[in-house]
Amino acid sequence: MFASVPEAMAFSLTKSHLMLHRLIDDLKPHEFEHQPFPGVNCVAWILGHLTVVDRRHLTWLGVTDLPPIPDGFDERFKVTRITAVEQKGFGDPKELVALFDAHRRKLIDCLPTVDPAKFLEPPSFQTPMFADRGEGTLFMGLHVAMHSGQISVIRRCLGYPPVA
Repeated sequence: MFASVPEAMAFSLTKSHLMLHRLIDDLKPHEFEHQPFPGVNCVAWILGHLTVVDRRHLTWLGVTDLPPIPDGFDERFKVTRITAVEQKGFGDPKELVALFDAHRRKLIDCLPTVDPAKFLEPPSFQTPMFADRGEGTLFMGLHVAMHSGQISVIRRCLGYPPVA
């Protein structure tokens, strides 16, 4: 059992991070941009998106020393709520993975130092998924798990076996 809510949050964030790596670590660089059919986001876009979301979450929690990102990164990986077009030219997948890893580690590491009142603040947008930043932090593990399911389908389309 967890001694505190931040420990439970860190567990969820850590395990979803591990799950994501189990799905991507054996992919070849060109496979990060594979779209099994039109309209589906590729692994590279998903990684960029998860990085942007973790980055936004860090700012919600008051973290100011964020890992640097390339110019235009936020814009390139923002949610558009439209069908994905052909996704190419995202760069070296190792760099995308490193950016996600840096933000996820920062998010996990900051949790013990976050003022508990910060977790009770409302998110900066309306969503049925969580009512405050604490619930939002707990949701972050589920968010990665949902996208991991998408990556699992991409892996199967590429001929990889399921990850146990």
